Amino acid sequence: MQPGFNAVAGGGVTIRVLKGLLLLAGALALMPGTAQAAWLQANSRHFTIMSDGSEARLHEFAEKLEKFDGLLRRVTGVDDPEAGSPVHVYLLSNDAKVKALARNPNIGGFYTTSDRFAYAVLARGAKTSDYDVGAEDILFHEYTHHFMLHHFPAAYPAWYVEGFAEFFSAVKFPKDGSIQFGRIPMARAPTLVQDSPYPLKDLFARDTDGLGLRDGDRYYGTAWLLTHYFQYKADRRAEISHYLKDLAAGVPDMKLDGYFAGGVEGLEKDLKAYMRRPLSASRLDPSAVTVGAIAIGPVDPAQGALIEDELRLMNHPRTEDLPDIVRAIRATAAKFPSSAYALALLAEAEWEAEEKAAALADADRAIALDPGLSRAYSAQARALLERAQDDDKEEDWKAALKAIVKANRADTEDPVPLALFYRYHAMKGGLMPDIGYDGLAKAFLLLPQSPEYRMNYVQALAFRGEYAKASQLLDPLAYSPHPSGTRDAALALKKRFDAEAARKKSPSTAP
Repeated sequence: MQPGFNAVAGGGVTIRVLKGLLLLAGALALMPGTAQAAWLQANSRHFTIMSDGSEARLHEFAEKLEKFDGLLRRVTGVDDPEAGSPVHVYLLSNDAKVKALARNPNIGGFYTTSDRFAYAVLARGAKTSDYDVGAEDILFHEYTHHFMLHHFPAAYPAWYVEGFAEFFSAVKFPKDGSIQFGRIPMARAPTLVQDSPYPLKDLFARDTDGLGLRDGDRYYGTAWLLTHYFQYKADRRAEISHYLKDLAAGVPDMKLDGYFAGGVEGLEKDLKAYMRRPLSASRLDPSAVTVGAIAIGPVDPAQGALIEDELRLMNHPRTEDLPDIVRAIRATAAKFPSSAYALALLAEAEWEAEEKAAALADADRAIALDPGLSRAYSAQARALLERAQDDDKEEDWKAALKAIVKANRADTEDPVPLALFYRYHAMKGGLMPDIGYDGLAKAFLLLPQSPEYRMNYVQALAFRGEYAKASQLLDPLAYSPHPSGTRDAALALKKRFDAEAARKKSPSTAP
């Protein structure tokens, strides 16, 4: 299934790219907000948002995110509002903190996954120029990826994955409550106009690997333009639908020229002509999206004091950074001796830093303070599982299983205990019970954006002989627009699973 666009009520908005615009405005830092002592948390249907800014701004931001989610559901026809875990969004006081967390001085926000949820980190405040890629633009772009991966996972070409996200990143929320989308991402426009669109034969053939700043703007801008073209040129929409369907189905020896009127060269000519005309955008009426309840309350002081260090721990820290993270969390936990949350987080950090005895001790202390804290039992279970694997004592296996069951009972929607339950049976050996597969499947369904859960579930399916399904679920990893070791591993596994599926479908007739 591919993400399509349904007709949306509302008038068009005419937008023209200025031909005389030749210079890209320099990237401007987001204006830092005024930090407050207390963190606030907003809970809505699809988001959990943390901020140390004002309550009014937090409510406005939460409403905007829910409206954006509603926009995506409306135009793609998704009618399942409860699927998956809420995305966590952290609003920090300035973009210097975001850059430090990302270990990248060139970005204003980022999105990734932990083992519990998908999350985004950005700075409070608005961008100062339409030609700047602001933190909210990044969030909308990445949340579109998140939404697409959850509801329309398939083998898409890199340009379409990025073009689809760019299409929705340029969105506005006027005071009348409507939503404007399909607008021009102005940060891409100057390079697109000055240097002309990225050659389509190259766009169709490559991913984002190795693109510099200028070529990156052309690539992303052209991906947006082509997505926009097929959205608003209804008479050409069937072409892209046919192409994407065949690509996702793995049709061999696809000839691009056969999918588009006039071939790729003709499409490129039409696209350049399209860019020279006024481009339309869309408006979604205020009544088209229901935001739902937004509850805002204070964050527990210990949790608030730990937010930035917890983010450091979640965001795939380097091994050399772990001792410092442990020290920082330990120092804060000492200030809140009655906080089970602080001790559970400390146990997780100690586990990552190979301080296994300390991790188990602090997990036990957290459980003593709060016998209903799921993540404390999960931290305890990890340590007990390793102990059981080392000594193979039945009492240690039983203790590990008991901790996993308690973690699951404390929070049935936490994917971590579900994954640990499968891991327990895999480590202990013997026949995997159906409930083990079911638990891993639920962990994956709660967080399909996690490469780890997707890969683990895929391998479990393959172990059961479900090679075709396993191969299909690998598509988002194997055809990711961004190169990585995970993508390489997924491609290799997919090739092997496809061969096994073919062998299973056509068994040898030899005697």
